Amino acid sequence: MNTLISLFSPMEWYAIGLAFLLFLFITIYQLVIYRQPAYSRNKAYLPAPDTWPPVSVILCVTNEYKLLKRILPTLLEQDYPCYEVIVVNDRSQDNSEILLRVLQEQYPHLQVRTTHTDDSFGRAPALALGMAVRAAKYELVLCIEAHSYVKSPHWIRSMAMAYGNRKELVLGHRTHYRCSKWIRCDFLQYALHYMGRAATGRPYTGTGANLLFKKSLFYDNNGLNVRLSREHFPDRVLIGELASRKNCGICVQAAGVTHSRIKLDVKSWNRYRKTEKRSFSLSPKYTKYPMLMESIIRLAFYGLSGACIAVFYPRLELVLIFASLLFLRLLSVLLLYLGVRNILDDKGLAFPFLAWDLMAPFVHIYRAVRL
Repeated sequence: MNTLISLFSPMEWYAIGLAFLLFLFITIYQLVIYRQPAYSRNKAYLPAPDTWPPVSVILCVTNEYKLLKRILPTLLEQDYPCYEVIVVNDRSQDNSEILLRVLQEQYPHLQVRTTHTDDSFGRAPALALGMAVRAAKYELVLCIEAHSYVKSPHWIRSMAMAYGNRKELVLGHRTHYRCSKWIRCDFLQYALHYMGRAATGRPYTGTGANLLFKKSLFYDNNGLNVRLSREHFPDRVLIGELASRKNCGICVQAAGVTHSRIKLDVKSWNRYRKTEKRSFSLSPKYTKYPMLMESIIRLAFYGLSGACIAVFYPRLELVLIFASLLFLRLLSVLLLYLGVRNILDDKGLAFPFLAWDLMAPFVHIYRAVRL
């Protein structure tokens, strides 16, 4: 034992101990927060065919004729026993109304509402969303955005399975395949974080492009706060007001994923995150910077390990210790991604996700300071 202690100086032992503690923290944090979305699956809740809860799918559009023509057939042909699709046509000046009338004749479960909202009374999407919820015939409401689409005919079924676990609100995932791989890594990490926090009883955000909730829950919270929606994403306002410690669940199935058609550049990406950062403040249960603390500790781990390798380079045994910690960290990140790429249908990001783990702390700290 004395020989082992004398192998390194007290300063070297302090560096090894600190690096190990930082590694232990970020590893345990990853296992605890990301356990549900990454390392487990939704329980197989399969009710009898005649007991599936009816669902109202809502979609708000403005001048989205081409997108409606592509996505509506996939929504109207879902493999689900009882559901309706409600489209709120808000101030469209294209041929959307004609298309919706034609589809209504073919699909009786398609309902159309037309509105001419005025931005002076609030953000138009927020008013359209509130109208869509009030027009829903069924207790369960499932939201999707016009710029999103579904691949699987079992999308509604997958979201309803997660609802079956005694939850009133279910958060789903949305991929961003048209964006760059760095932006996709950012969206994936945030999705893992908000889904993981919701699974541990600390929900704070989600996406309105894949969100299921009870209509009565919406009414119990006095609907959607349009005033707040002027400066925040309406879906973030909705989740911030409806989600609680016990009522929020997540959908961890590839069939329950929606896919975005939006292609964001870096400028649009920063603008999107700036608005989302303001939306984080709506939740009294969480902080305005949900990933900042973990990012700072992760940056300290990478910085300390890299600095120690450079300083102790002639000492092979020290270099191997710090290099091993770095290797184990990157291995855990790779295993995390391999655990989610199929169930969240976000493939092709193995090596970018490793590099993003090094870059993300700088991005999160920059957002906290500058955005």
